[in-house]
Amino acid sequence: MNDPLDIFHDFFNQKFGKSLIIEGRPGTGKTTFTLELASRIRAEQPIYFLSSRFTDEPLQEYFPFINEISYRVNKDKFTFTEQFKYVSTDSLKKLEKLMEEKNVDRDFSGMNGLIFDIKEVIPELNAMYSFVDANFDLGPIVIMDSIEGIAQKYDIDASTLFSIIQNDLVEKSGAGLIVVLESTTNEKLEYFSDGVVSLTLKSDNNYLVRIMTIEKLRGISLGSMPFFSYSLLNGRFSLFPILFGDYPASQISLPPPENDNNGTVSLGNEDIANVIPSGKNFVDVGDLVLIHRMEISDRTDYAVNLIKNSLIRRTIADERGVIDASSSNYESSKIFTNTTDAEHLRHYITAAKTKRTNPSVINLEGKSLLEDFTGEAIEYFTGASKKPNVYIFSTDFLNFTYGDKFIGDFLAILNEIRLTGSVFLICDNDFYEKIGHHATFSIHIHEKEGFTFLNSSGNTHFNIQMYKDELGWASYKLIESV
Repeated sequence: MNDPLDIFHDFFNQKFGKSLIIEGRPGTGKTTFTLELASRIRAEQPIYFLSSRFTDEPLQEYFPFINEISYRVNKDKFTFTEQFKYVSTDSLKKLEKLMEEKNVDRDFSGMNGLIFDIKEVIPELNAMYSFVDANFDLGPIVIMDSIEGIAQKYDIDASTLFSIIQNDLVEKSGAGLIVVLESTTNEKLEYFSDGVVSLTLKSDNNYLVRIMTIEKLRGISLGSMPFFSYSLLNGRFSLFPILFGDYPASQISLPPPENDNNGTVSLGNEDIANVIPSGKNFVDVGDLVLIHRMEISDRTDYAVNLIKNSLIRRTIADERGVIDASSSNYESSKIFTNTTDAEHLRHYITAAKTKRTNPSVINLEGKSLLEDFTGEAIEYFTGASKKPNVYIFSTDFLNFTYGDKFIGDFLAILNEIRLTGSVFLICDNDFYEKIGHHATFSIHIHEKEGFTFLNSSGNTHFNIQMYKDELGWASYKLIESV
């Protein structure tokens, strides 16, 4: 499913009416999520929006359709009636009868001790029932934001109000119901509802992470991972799926060459400019860029490789040389062998501790970085390529090949190779602490709750998502997480 929110469209299009609870503490984006759902559904199903707010004007900028669905705006269009053609009013009448008889000692879904002015609340409920009755065959959906606010306004217990709407409009009349719950939990409402979505907000190492968890959706298969990270950027609700995707298995076209600039190296993706301190998607010759993998996991590895492989692809498309001495160079080599023509593939050089002769592989003795990456060796392998080169190393590869004393040798060769290109070092926490101060800047890659984020400096961070570009390449986009 391309859009995870489509699952809610399927949920409300089942044969029988369904109720959905949106819960979370203040600031988690419950109203934004609810209206995002409404924006997806309203083209096919009519929506009635009842809000407990004083005004809906702050929401109109991001959801201009709100005036079309709001009771507050359209209340004069509804006429008060007690005669409905399709909807059931059994629970509503039962409640009204109990109140008329002042029989508040009898239990009615939490009514004990209830103070209830039926004359005040009936117009809004009556309009809701009238809306469902008028749109009975169109799958109408009622939104109540929030049910506690509406219930408190009229001194009604929230569980009682939910029970009335659930019994009459959902179970007996087939309408859909979306209820915003201000409290983080209400076991009674959660039990009787058909679906529950919880929104949470967590902070970790200056990263603000929002998580949407689908607790249940009756009649819908949720799969093994019913949770997503999300952003409220620009007042809208944007979901971040788990980072995953495949590279092409056959040859595809390379992007057209960019204008030659001997003083810079393009990173191969415009979105990366959002992370880099300069605000540009290229770096200068001589720069050392650290790609800091804050956690060791499949997610962070995948994010690193998305960035690295886009950098490589851009470089060889410009017929410039790449030397890849990272732990994932074998996987990258397979990807580029499958997708790239031989003429451009010759600009991509890997390094390995091997005795086999290969014009695209630097044979490493493994004794010293200084001996394996001499200026003569680099020129031999990249001599047919344009300058500047791109040099990619990773601390786990260097540590495995040369032992944990490699840092001194790396800094020594750095001073030489940076004269002919830009250097990228993929590093884990231990080595980042030792070498981080040598970098021009660092890109930090962080995993939280299974989702992958990037930042460089400051507290602004971005979720990374894979997508297939117009040529079929596994590219990525960055979306600010707020």
